[in-house]
Amino acid sequence: MNIKALLRYVPPAGPILSLMLIGLVLLSALLYYRAVKIQRFLEPALALSQPRNEFTKGINSIFEKEFGAKSIKGLKVKTSSILMETSLLFSEDGTPKASAREDLQKFSRIFISLMKNDHMRSEISQVLIIGRYPSYGMTDATIMERMKVQQKVGFIQDALFHLEPELGIRYAPYFASAAQPTSPDEKKSEVVEFRIVPSEFLHVEVLEKLEKYAY
Repeated sequence: MNIKALLRYVPPAGPILSLMLIGLVLLSALLYYRAVKIQRFLEPALALSQPRNEFTKGINSIFEKEFGAKSIKGLKVKTSSILMETSLLFSEDGTPKASAREDLQKFSRIFISLMKNDHMRSEISQVLIIGRYPSYGMTDATIMERMKVQQKVGFIQDALFHLEPELGIRYAPYFASAAQPTSPDEKKSEVVEFRIVPSEFLHVEVLEKLEKYAY
């Protein structure tokens, strides 16, 4: 069979190009439809997370101002919590270290900066200073551990108010310290958590962001 005979079976170029163009139009329409669906999903999700992200960003900014941008061993900022290893503040026998004052001074400045910022203060319900202790049930050992931890977190709260008196005079109702039981196998008992609990105002901001998607 020669080439001329084969060319008879080849469809004309015009219909092929038309079919290709129709296919591209259909593919573009499908991709656009998918993109619109994804956008409709992402926009409310971003609106939902934006107030919380801005809240966390504000805390991180103030923290970095005091401690620097580099990571510090024993310190970690996690969402709206600051975690500090107890070994930074206390010796093995439970007594405060000489260097504890410097670290607590930085923390007191962090919290006074948060509280003096009217917008951020409106988004804070409470600052919990939480220490954890291993619980073995209602035993003398558990009670002793709880008392030791409660004494440590109470000391931290009192130190913050002492080092930044305005914090204790004007903003003391925002603060609370607590000893929280945990499993004996967990290592959380070696960490003090400064947990910043969001207020209802932060939830109102989220609802306001979502309002335009309700219609």
